[in-house]
Amino acid sequence: MKIKSFKLKLILSYVFVIIFTFGLVAFFLDKNLEDNSLRELKTSLINQAQLIESELQAKLITPPDLPALEALTKDLSLKIKSRVTIIDTKGRVLVDSEKSLEEALSMDNHADRPEIKLALSGLTGQEIRYSPTLKINMLYVAVPIKTKGSISGAVRLALPLANVEKMLKGIRNAIIFSIIFALGLAFVLGSLLTAGIIKPINKIIHISRKFSSGDFTHRIYHDSKDEIGELAATLNKMSEDIENKIKEIKTQNQELSAVFNSMIEGVIVIDRSGRIVSVNQTVEKIFGIIGREAEGRIFLEAVRNNGIAEVIDTVIKEGKPVSKEIALIFPVSRTFEISATPIFDNEAVSGCLVVIHDITEIRRLETVRSDFIANVSHELKTPLTSIKGFVETLLEGALSDNENSRNFLKIIQDHAERMNCMVDDLLSLAHLESKDITLQRSSFNLRHQLEELIPGLRSQLKKKNIEIRNELPADISVTADKNRIQQVFTNLIDNAIKFNKDNGWIKVYGQEINGKMKICIEDSGAGIPQKDISRIFERFYRIDKARSRELGGTGLGLSIVKHIIELHNGSVGVESTEGFGSKFWFILPR
Repeated sequence: MKIKSFKLKLILSYVFVIIFTFGLVAFFLDKNLEDNSLRELKTSLINQAQLIESELQAKLITPPDLPALEALTKDLSLKIKSRVTIIDTKGRVLVDSEKSLEEALSMDNHADRPEIKLALSGLTGQEIRYSPTLKINMLYVAVPIKTKGSISGAVRLALPLANVEKMLKGIRNAIIFSIIFALGLAFVLGSLLTAGIIKPINKIIHISRKFSSGDFTHRIYHDSKDEIGELAATLNKMSEDIENKIKEIKTQNQELSAVFNSMIEGVIVIDRSGRIVSVNQTVEKIFGIIGREAEGRIFLEAVRNNGIAEVIDTVIKEGKPVSKEIALIFPVSRTFEISATPIFDNEAVSGCLVVIHDITEIRRLETVRSDFIANVSHELKTPLTSIKGFVETLLEGALSDNENSRNFLKIIQDHAERMNCMVDDLLSLAHLESKDITLQRSSFNLRHQLEELIPGLRSQLKKKNIEIRNELPADISVTADKNRIQQVFTNLIDNAIKFNKDNGWIKVYGQEINGKMKICIEDSGAGIPQKDISRIFERFYRIDKARSRELGGTGLGLSIVKHIIELHNGSVGVESTEGFGSKFWFILPR
């Protein structure tokens, strides 16, 4: 098992050193004690055996006096506390201090015993072996008995090793107790010693964890001048430096993030593999994505646009800037100019920076400008052509024809008047579009304003026998530019009269919606085709151009209405079904 605690490792290292040292000492001590004890026992037994041999030299005269030998061996055995056995030259046991004379004579022949062999050969024999008779380990020492220079037998002393083993066991127990005591003492002292080392280390670890979590406000206080003190000082300096760097980086990131997200242009950062690194809020709005969800994904997975993906792929492969105009249909119908620039790292392309410029309004204004020039040219060309034609006719002699010349001049006057109205409307529209206009706001009643306006329209209403109904509530009032709102009413009712059917009707009514007033002008006219409704408020847009010119319209009335209402922070709209009349409405803040 892997030990994770440094304190435990340090303590265990002390314990291991003590175990190893004491174990080594105990091993050699036990070995030396055992060897020395056996050596001393052997020497003692040999000396005793030699003394006994000198006592027995006179007793082994053939035939031997066995009862005397028995008494002598038992007496000597009691004195030296060892077992004494007398063996003749043929290995037969004559007497044994542990056996009776009869038992001794019936014992096995000892001629094959190692110590007896050596003794009968004239040497001193020694042997340690298990005694099946006494069932214990015995130390045997045998010396030859010499009578008149010849060997007449052998005397063997036997001593049980239980006492030696008991002594050694006591010594071993003392050593083991000493080791255990030393280990306990080492553990206690090691704990006390390591506590002084571990405590500042734990403090450093605790503060370091604060550093790792991003909190660099803490400091490590350690007064010692040792390595731990130097480590604490180094960590404090490191945390201070990192804290300063992080503050600096955060400030830079906040500045960059503010610039990045406040840019009108969409910005996308792509890495070498074509994955999105970051996008700004403009890109999120354009493509309807969430930046944090898009980051890390392949571009086409987050933004389904092959045109931009091809630009990115080209820049990453070729390492050259690419610009391309792309028209988007989904999720928004807009026109963008895509500018992609490679990002280099050590002269290798590491990514791509994509800037998306929304040029929809520029293209729209270009289209509007070209359409406006074409429309104005077309609108002016028709009356100018008519005026030129009739003037030429008059110059060629029609002036003498009083009746026709008067009609020609009346037509010229009508076309000139139409051109004058068109110029007035264009100037008015240009003034409204410039936003450089101050509304003369006042509180007034819309119903009363409409009642004042209707009498001026009586002649137009009478021509088609059209009934107009003012159904606005009596207390309906707003705060707005009264003259501008009158112009709105005039243009909308004028259109309702022009494009109404004979014996038709016009109804003006209103209602309050969420604190705003919605005014509706509904007629019984021919209605507007569905395809034309979305463009009805455009300048010079006419559903039936020939009929509109015939009725004297300039094609700018509804555009003027839209601009006036938008200046009041309102909105306009139309609801119509072809063949069933139209309902124009505008909403004003009350």
